[in-house]
Amino acid sequence: MSELAEFVAIAHRIVWCTLATVDARGRPRSRVVHPLWTVEADASLVGRVTSRRSSPKSAHLAAHPYASCSYWDRQHDVAVAECHAEWDPEPARSWHLFTEPDPPVGFDPAAMFAGGLSSPDAGIVVLRPWRVRWGRAAELAAGARPTVRSLGAATSDRCHR
Repeated sequence: MSELAEFVAIAHRIVWCTLATVDARGRPRSRVVHPLWTVEADASLVGRVTSRRSSPKSAHLAAHPYASCSYWDRQHDVAVAECHAEWDPEPARSWHLFTEPDPPVGFDPAAMFAGGLSSPDAGIVVLRPWRVRWGRAAELAAGARPTVRSLGAATSDRCHR
């Protein structure tokens, strides 16, 4: 299993994470979301979150296009992704990704939107991490350090535009 696949395994086992964004006044705001993570053919990690375009996230991402995803469970396993975040300009090309995995990771995103996926309010936030951190509690309790990875200059450059 690749290192990033280990991050995905923890995130997908926990399923729900806290997503934090920052509003136009610099104040943080958190909410619980259900991201889907993929390791792409170029070995990059990409997260996707279905969301209403009318949600406060739209204004937050317009002001500050960054988000932090934090996973934690009762076993104390953790996974954190610090990301550049933006609306997918063509969400229709990614809807199928949400239905492919078995539940609870996979789900029908059409159920979230009045009018289904054709609703003008239906959107996908794309998360491109520049830094990820994860660890399994049993290993951390035995003295292991969490795994921390910075994800490439190209991703980092995109995150700081």
